[in-house]
Amino acid sequence: MSTTHYSPSTSVGDTERYIRGKEDERGAAVTCDVPGGPGAFSARARALTQNTKRGVEALHYRQSFSDEEFDPNSPEDVQRVNDLGYLLAKRMHPDSDCLVVTHVDGRGRKPHNHILVVNHNNRTGKALSDYRTFHDRKAGNQRGVQSANDELMREHGLSVVKRLEHPPKDWELRREDFAEGSLDREMGDRMSAALANPRSMDKAGLESVIAEQNQQLGDDGKQVPRMRLHTAVSKRGKNVGKETWTLYIEDRRGESGRAARRKRTSALSADFTPKGAQAFFDYHQQQKEQDHERSARQAEAAERAGRAAAAARQSGDDGDVDLDPRRRRGTERAARPAGRAAEGARGAREGHGRGDEQAHRPGVDLAAVRQHVTADRERREQAERDREHAQRVRAESRREAAERRLAEFGRRGAEEPRGYGLGD
Repeated sequence: MSTTHYSPSTSVGDTERYIRGKEDERGAAVTCDVPGGPGAFSARARALTQNTKRGVEALHYRQSFSDEEFDPNSPEDVQRVNDLGYLLAKRMHPDSDCLVVTHVDGRGRKPHNHILVVNHNNRTGKALSDYRTFHDRKAGNQRGVQSANDELMREHGLSVVKRLEHPPKDWELRREDFAEGSLDREMGDRMSAALANPRSMDKAGLESVIAEQNQQLGDDGKQVPRMRLHTAVSKRGKNVGKETWTLYIEDRRGESGRAARRKRTSALSADFTPKGAQAFFDYHQQQKEQDHERSARQAEAAERAGRAAAAARQSGDDGDVDLDPRRRRGTERAARPAGRAAEGARGAREGHGRGDEQAHRPGVDLAAVRQHVTADRERREQAERDREHAQRVRAESRREAAERRLAEFGRRGAEEPRGYGLGD
């Protein structure tokens, strides 16, 4: 089950840096039509759009999946999510270059794709006009991105989400609504990073992380503008009695005409409200408890192993150390009373080989085991088919791009002025 969202990117360089991460660390899986490392895609997008009147450099889609279908901790599942994102991009815009970056670092670690498509059709040379809405539009017979996504999900045996009237508006979806380099976008980026920090398990932890951010250096080598979170309780209006949050950030640029720019967190993203932030707090607290439980189990296992090793050493130091193990076992069997042996044999027969201690336990549900194995095999086979399909589409796209470059090279060569011979 997956949902989609579309937002135009007027600065593809800034968008690419955000979805890749400053150190190219955010992508759990990455597919790109443009050869080269980080920045190559945005450079091509700018080269294709800078001499035109297009204000949009790239179309930015987000494709979000349920963690019930794909495990964010499984590299195989993450790669399949990335492949499905690439297939969606090529289904909508087969003649345009695309970049697909898969994230698993959002709230709840649900896998999702960020899909960037250059606003340029390599075949026609025109800007892209299709799939720039969420739902289908009757005017102009325009298809929506969710319709294309639902078709893809059905073809690959995945569930389709019920019709959504309004897609969720978290920061990753709202970010493109704010100008590049603006204080609003900086506040949102820093608030998003603070909430994603594992130490933000409550409001105090969040404020501590924000305070640490104030000591960092920006891209210009200077200390970033100081930011703080202010909380208050509404005294009037529809939110009377409820806690509200406001972000204040130092305004060195004069955007607001004041010493600081302020913004209600609800105006930036639903994730930044007290209710939205609580989801992050609960997730980090749950992860901490699971880590603590995991550490306790490991310590307990190590302690048991240590006791077993000590017992083995102690048994090796008693008077039987010189007795051959096979002879010792034979001696123990010979000393065993006949009645006890008969009782053990009877218990083994009644317990189907598990003995009296386990005879009352239910047997293994072989049908359930077979069903699980079959489902797992089908899932792996489908993932392999998706991978092969994505590879074929990618190879075809690269072949067509090479043919276009070769044709363009030949056309330029034919248009160059011919020289004159010596006799002319």
